Amino acid sequence: MDIQAGPGAADFNCGSLTYNNHSGTDFRILTLKQMEKGVPVVAADDGVVFNLRDGVPDQYFSEYSKKKQKEVYSKGRGNVVVIQHGGGWNTFYAHLKKGSIRVVKGQRVSKGQVLGLVGMSGLTEFPHLHFELRHRNSRIDPFTGLEAQSDCGKSDRTFWSEAALRQMPYKETFFVNTGFSETRPADRKDLETGRKKVADFSAIAPTIYFWSYYIGSRMGDKTKIEIIGPDGSVLRSHTSKPAGNNQISRTMFIGMKKPATGWESGTYVGKITIRRTDGSVFEDSASINMR
Repeated sequence: MDIQAGPGAADFNCGSLTYNNHSGTDFRILTLKQMEKGVPVVAADDGVVFNLRDGVPDQYFSEYSKKKQKEVYSKGRGNVVVIQHGGGWNTFYAHLKKGSIRVVKGQRVSKGQVLGLVGMSGLTEFPHLHFELRHRNSRIDPFTGLEAQSDCGKSDRTFWSEAALRQMPYKETFFVNTGFSETRPADRKDLETGRKKVADFSAIAPTIYFWSYYIGSRMGDKTKIEIIGPDGSVLRSHTSKPAGNNQISRTMFIGMKKPATGWESGTYVGKITIRRTDGSVFEDSASINMR
């Protein structure tokens, strides 16, 4: 959730993993390939299904026509299940996969019961579950127990179990997908499919590309991306200028043409290193084989 009052945005930890007026917690999955296989969404606690909607397609909102966007915008949360837990408490499970909802209105559900599958329906640009906790129509951040506009860095109580919190350590920056391909990635969506990454490439491949898609780019970050050959030498390298602002997500890539002498057989390694102004360093890597 966006906890910061007024313009601008800050998550509960005063970080940049949110945007202005975002009203819930997003649990993203890494690729559309995972979405197609099916990732279950379960009830946070016992309750009764108060309302639901199904039938909204799983699609990038930006790929709708302008006319269709107006229609879909009115169903911004896409396919959704709302559960009442008593005492004025409700939970919302949004952007569910079309046709995946397994409960009906008025049904009593138990904690952990499958409600549907993670999807990309409604007003969204990546596959995820949008989860909201509300008390008497006030949106509550489950990490802090406080309403929006409460200012970050404060806490009343957490509504997550200890087991859940252990699985959700706060990561200000993390890598969604890092890898190699023989062709240049078209955009973030190309990397999000889960089909771009390859482990081997052909000796006749005219080019290879190393790329990374990550979450949590901060103002001032300098990012270095490089390709290292089988003999350990750096074949290509690029270091970005300091980032001019915070970004929730960022993609970077570097490529090279086949040398005149051909590709050397062995393992090629790609590395990405993000250096933050506070001294923090975030790294990821991938490899590809030429046989």
